[in-house]
Amino acid sequence: MKSFRSLIKSGFIILSGMIIGTSFAKEVQSVIPLHPSKLKYDSLNWTVPLGQPFRDSLKNGMVLYLAEDQKLPLVRMTGYIRSGDLADPAGKEGLYYLLTTLMRSGGTLKFPSDTLNELIDLFAMKFNFSAGNDNITFSGSFLTEYTDQALDIFEQMLFHPAFEEKKLRKEKNIAAERIKHRFDNPGPTLKAAYKKQMYQGQVNSKFETITSINNVTREDLIAVHKKIVSPGNIILSIAGKFASDTMRSKINNIFSKDSLTFNKVILPDVKINADTQNIIIQKPVSQAYVRLGLPLFKRPNPDYYAISLLNEILGGGGFTSRLGAKIRSDAGLTYSIYSVAESNYTYPGTFYIDFFTKNESFAEAVALTLEEVRRIVKEGVTKEELANAKSSLLGDLPSMFRSPFDIVSTYAWNEFYGRDQLHYRNYAAALNKITAEDILRVANTYLTADKFTYTVVGDTTKLLNQESHGFSLKNYRYRVLPADSIVTLP
Repeated sequence: MKSFRSLIKSGFIILSGMIIGTSFAKEVQSVIPLHPSKLKYDSLNWTVPLGQPFRDSLKNGMVLYLAEDQKLPLVRMTGYIRSGDLADPAGKEGLYYLLTTLMRSGGTLKFPSDTLNELIDLFAMKFNFSAGNDNITFSGSFLTEYTDQALDIFEQMLFHPAFEEKKLRKEKNIAAERIKHRFDNPGPTLKAAYKKQMYQGQVNSKFETITSINNVTREDLIAVHKKIVSPGNIILSIAGKFASDTMRSKINNIFSKDSLTFNKVILPDVKINADTQNIIIQKPVSQAYVRLGLPLFKRPNPDYYAISLLNEILGGGGFTSRLGAKIRSDAGLTYSIYSVAESNYTYPGTFYIDFFTKNESFAEAVALTLEEVRRIVKEGVTKEELANAKSSLLGDLPSMFRSPFDIVSTYAWNEFYGRDQLHYRNYAAALNKITAEDILRVANTYLTADKFTYTVVGDTTKLLNQESHGFSLKNYRYRVLPADSIVTLP
């Protein structure tokens, strides 16, 4: 049994611990705020780095962005060629897909395809080529110690692809299987149908078919490659562990091909053409996948910053946006709803709202979405919403310049689309100039609820027999198609 003195001693220790604990808790409470919103941070005093110090123009006309980064024994590169699958010839849609795929995997003048893959694996390198609407993008990464080997391989793939017949046949077979299954899932089906709806009869809404893929010959690939791959048609960015003068010399040697002349690529014009207001793709699924669309504009456009802030408030800001709060959180009709104001420098983009919901709640979800659109057009936005939207968009800016590679690749992309070297330096000031009145003006200019197009993938027997808050698909012109018929649309 413990003595009286031992008990007194134990009590004193416990009491002392309580006093110390209470004092510590008060001290911690005075240091750590009770809510994350009360956290304070020291100013980073960060400014957007300029791209001009990293820019060089080679004698052959190629633009090079070059930056040293001594942190890791690694070199990274990315580049852009001015062309794209908008230039696919009619009846040979998929040519640029095959072109870029085989520039990587189809062998070269110096390295047969199997040897090429073995070398890339041996040196732990990574190279990729891909085609977009208005660009061919290539990228690579490799260890600094294998720089000479990597640049030799890269030069071969870029300038001397072999387009081996056996590889061409293989890629055609792979493409054919992909085409057979491209509309199996409702998400890709919705995107394809939306493009057909908004750009009817335009080259950007033409899809590959098994026939068009099979129409592409090796001679077609050689001819297109000869036309577009030229130093004057390329912007390149490289960052990594190297001496700038040494790397610049190596790049000059690779791109000093006298036989390669510059050919300016003219891409066909594209315009928005949405003749059919509603396209419904019949799929026996439990969810309806929905996209509401409106025509927007081609950049540069003075309204872009205002429309981007409007988009952030309406639906681009995720769960905290108006649509996220109303349709997802309050009504519980969807897990995901968002809006997008497309940024496109080659042809006019669109503004769209995208969500999925149960077939049975489709009309209610659309009606509530239109209600929010009409409300923002009528009432505009609050000062707090506008301030939060600006903070959100400006908060993304530093992530574009985290490393030397981020800096040079961002400015290469910036120049590819003809933007000013001070574009990112001026971005914050331009965004902060936007007022609530500007948001209301662009809302009234571009967001007309009655002019939305509706692209829907779902069970038509349920979708067409609904009405909510005055909305029903039966009140509009609509066309019902099976998924496989999307490619037959003009």
